[in-house]
Amino acid sequence: MGSLTGMHILSWWLWLLLLGAAGMTVSAQYFAYAPGKCEVTISDVIQAMLNTETGILLGRRRPPQSKLLQYELYTPLNPEERQLLRPGDIGMLKNSHFNPKWPVRVSIHGWAGKGTSCSNAAIKDAYLSRGNYNVIILDWSRQAMDFSYPRVSKQLPSIAANVAKMLRFLHDNTGVPYEQIYLVGHSAGSHISGLTGKLLKPQRLGAIFALDPAGLTQLSLGPEERLDVNDASYVESIHTDLTLLGNPSTKLSHASFFANWGLGQPHCPNATATEFDFVCDHFAAMFYFAESVRQPKSFAALRCSSAQSVISATCNCSGAGSQKHAAQTCSGDEFMGGEPAVPKRGIFYLSTRPRAPYGTADGLVHVRRPRPTTIRKTANRPLLG
Repeated sequence: MGSLTGMHILSWWLWLLLLGAAGMTVSAQYFAYAPGKCEVTISDVIQAMLNTETGILLGRRRPPQSKLLQYELYTPLNPEERQLLRPGDIGMLKNSHFNPKWPVRVSIHGWAGKGTSCSNAAIKDAYLSRGNYNVIILDWSRQAMDFSYPRVSKQLPSIAANVAKMLRFLHDNTGVPYEQIYLVGHSAGSHISGLTGKLLKPQRLGAIFALDPAGLTQLSLGPEERLDVNDASYVESIHTDLTLLGNPSTKLSHASFFANWGLGQPHCPNATATEFDFVCDHFAAMFYFAESVRQPKSFAALRCSSAQSVISATCNCSGAGSQKHAAQTCSGDEFMGGEPAVPKRGIFYLSTRPRAPYGTADGLVHVRRPRPTTIRKTANRPLLG
């Protein structure tokens, strides 16, 4: 699992961002998972983090939560042009294309993320490709753009409180059922999703999909302070980066899926050409999930006996359902992700292809040996030259 400290992580992150700052360009007006339509700019991240640090050093008062968060609505009637929503603002809601007859899917980014990231665009486009959905992207970048993850973590409960307020507002004023609302959280966004679910009790969200839920400070927290299996009617976690930023716990969800053992992802570094190389493993869960929304039976998974069998890469194809090459390939027990959510229980392994489409869509699990994580390759690169 590695022995990286928080300071090492932050140092590498800052250096890699600075070295790549001359890289990408800002997104166009329309937002989609397509060239020029979603942000992959490194310089914006650096500048935003520096602005946060400067404000803290100068003692600037932070605006209220309502001013910091932005809810961006996309529907089949406005698939690439956002409409803003705000808790308590009936006028905004009535003037939007929000339709209470359509399911609600809320995408919540993680640390150093933005609403306009390409991974958010991929998820939004995947849902809208399926038909009529209200897709809401929560942009909490004004808190997320901070060099200090512990400082970011302390703000997650107040962010979740605002999300819960927004969902109650939608339910109370449109009648949209809570069970038709799913939260899709990446990294720290997974824990925002879980904290939101707690605040809505006794009401129950339909599902939470936790995409490589964050480890770091959350590793030491109890179930009341982070994502937990009881935070929605169904909770599923997809793990892709156990070495650096992810969380290995199988207690976060009803079903825990470990893609490629949760280690080096075959398409990394950066086959999506949209995320920074050294966090490619961490963002992989978002692109796998988006693909599963489009094709719910893309990622067959093998049930494992325990979390230890995943960590030790000893989960195998023995038993009923094995095929010709029993040690390498077998029929899947369940499918990862999908739309709508299909409740599962247990711990699962799955493999992916080195290029899109990442799922095999053949109903089989192709067991492969663990691949070294891309962070090691990135960390070993010379900083100059």
